Amino acid sequence: MADQSKLDRYKGFKIPENKYKIKENNRLFLPLNQIWYELFADGQKEWEIRGISDIFNQKTVKLGRTVEIRKGYQSNPMWGIIKDKLVVDSMEKIPKPIYDKIIPPSVQKNPEVVDFIKDYKDKYKGFILFKIQIEKIEN
Repeated sequence: MADQSKLDRYKGFKIPENKYKIKENNRLFLPLNQIWYELFADGQKEWEIRGISDIFNQKTVKLGRTVEIRKGYQSNPMWGIIKDKLVVDSMEKIPKPIYDKIIPPSVQKNPEVVDFIKDYKDKYKGFILFKIQIEKIEN
């Protein structure tokens, strides 16, 4: 029958409810090392910082966009939604309350973190910061 839609052909097809507005097909992929991943997992970290690039910029980091957070490229991702963002031309211009949510005080003196930040801030001419609200997804 030519007048049937594609979905009508599948008996019992139901469009799933998108309760959390997580859109896996248009997600921003965020691989993190173990320290940063665990800080997000335990709620100490709410903001992410990335050097402005082809992947992380004003066009790709949009309010409401889904973020897939993974420890490296392993399975079991966390999912979140971008709730706020800020662009700065140097890490020194990040307001302290936001800085503490990007790099929580509990790790600010960790030698591995100190070295990472030192190298990272010299690598880019601008940074995009974005707040991620982690969503609990029930299977």
